[in-house]
Amino acid sequence: MSQGVIQGSMREAPLPDIIQLVSQGGKSGCFHVQQEASKARIYLKDGRIIHAVTHSGEGFEALMEVALWLDGSYRFEEMVSEVPVTITKPIASILMELGRRMDEWRVISQKVPSVDLYPASTLLPGETPQGVNPRETKVLRLTTGYYSVAELAEVMEKPVLTVAKDLYGLVMAGHVVMKGLRSGKPPKAEAPVAEPAKELIPVSMLLGTGPGSPSGPVIPESREDETAIVRIQAPPPLPHMQGFPENDEPLPETVGGGIAGEAPRVAPPKTPGPAFDDPQRMVKLMNFTQRIAQAAKMVLPEAEHDMVNRLQAKATQQIISGDGPEAVKGLALAISRGAVDAGCDADMVRTLNTHLKALFTTK
Repeated sequence: MSQGVIQGSMREAPLPDIIQLVSQGGKSGCFHVQQEASKARIYLKDGRIIHAVTHSGEGFEALMEVALWLDGSYRFEEMVSEVPVTITKPIASILMELGRRMDEWRVISQKVPSVDLYPASTLLPGETPQGVNPRETKVLRLTTGYYSVAELAEVMEKPVLTVAKDLYGLVMAGHVVMKGLRSGKPPKAEAPVAEPAKELIPVSMLLGTGPGSPSGPVIPESREDETAIVRIQAPPPLPHMQGFPENDEPLPETVGGGIAGEAPRVAPPKTPGPAFDDPQRMVKLMNFTQRIAQAAKMVLPEAEHDMVNRLQAKATQQIISGDGPEAVKGLALAISRGAVDAGCDADMVRTLNTHLKALFTTK
């Protein structure tokens, strides 16, 4: 790998981890991201994301398009580029949102594998679906098999992920199927309903203070309900990671709500290692911490997921500081101890330890 260039597959290392790694080094340059025919460029200056551009646009939403590219590839070139500043959000919130949308798409893609597929309604003419909210109803009217998911988002002027989320719920309910070929006819355009002329209302009436005014202030109508995504089944088993040392420190066992044989230990002071000395090795370690966190969240209740996220973030910082595999092993131990401290029952902690130990098994 030539100096100043980092490249790899997003399947092996999620893009938010790579961007965070580059950002910690305070670097300036451009990420070239590609999945099949789709391409994006993400520009950094002094470790901050300042601009992104895709075929469909630029700025923050262009960056969020990359959340749907789970199988793409990336290449970072260190350089100084003269580009407009279209993104001003803190990088921490950007990466959190990008990671959240990627996690959402991983679930959605189980039923909507591609935005190039054509959703088609399974309802009979005149049939009224049950349990469908107003926003899903609008999507259902347009699912004739003529528009692809991406085209449907353009027609509705909605983000692709939002439309895909609604389609996920409709597929799960059996109201929509995904087809590989265009079929059906374009949906009939609904005639716009003429709105009655609006009368000017005195401010005193809006505030409920004038003659003939209602008893209180005018309250706007509520927004449409959002569609929640519920993971119906557990994700596929996490593959074993190769090339990592065996965990020579056993995970704690629970005895009466505590940790057996565990005495307070003071970690010896460590001299921070050189940051960003081996980017590919750091990426593998950071990817492994994500697998540990995912395995833990599969076992622990949702109330403990914030604890797992905090410990993973701490381990990531340790990796960047040069701790290497020690930070990875320390993350597994810290999550196990955190589960005990949180009062998780012994069976749950034993199951958690089994899952975590399995990640360190080498063949």
